[in-house]
Amino acid sequence: MLLFVALATRSQGKRRAILEATIRVLREQGLGGLKIEDVARAAEIGKGTVYLYFRDKRELLKALVEHRATEFYADAEAILTEDRPFFERLRELLARRLAFVDEWRGLWAAVAAEVAQGEAKKAWLTGLHERYHRILTDFVQSGIARGELREGLDPALVAATISALGCAPQLPVDREAYLDQLVEIFRKGVGAKP
Repeated sequence: MLLFVALATRSQGKRRAILEATIRVLREQGLGGLKIEDVARAAEIGKGTVYLYFRDKRELLKALVEHRATEFYADAEAILTEDRPFFERLRELLARRLAFVDEWRGLWAAVAAEVAQGEAKKAWLTGLHERYHRILTDFVQSGIARGELREGLDPALVAATISALGCAPQLPVDREAYLDQLVEIFRKGVGAKP
């Protein structure tokens, strides 16, 4: 049993290394320049090893999006379940979300288009977003329960609004001032009245 756990852990480590190498190659060469041999070189493994983990480039890209989204959602959940004031946690979440959007700018839609088409794409993307929406809905419900947000709000709709707030502007703005403004607008809109 111990040997199985050690092999599974090593296997996950190699899979993660391949995914991280894929990100580096995408940043350097773009989606059109992504080649499995370049990913293997960046991960310091043989090309055949990549194919032990991923059937083809499409499967690799799908796993990459799922991996990065899962990491972001885990970070979001950790932030939002801390015992700190609601708007302090919201600000930190939005800062992480903006960093995530910056990292993926231009790549997310291209990778998603490469991975799936039509209804399959919609179902796959919806599945990814549902976890984030659940995390945000729980966060809003806790804010209402703690008296930091107004009663009578629809937690699911407020969660959808928070999700929409996390998109970075295309214009150059001071990031800290932008975050402060987002939180202030949100506080005035849904915050509990003193």
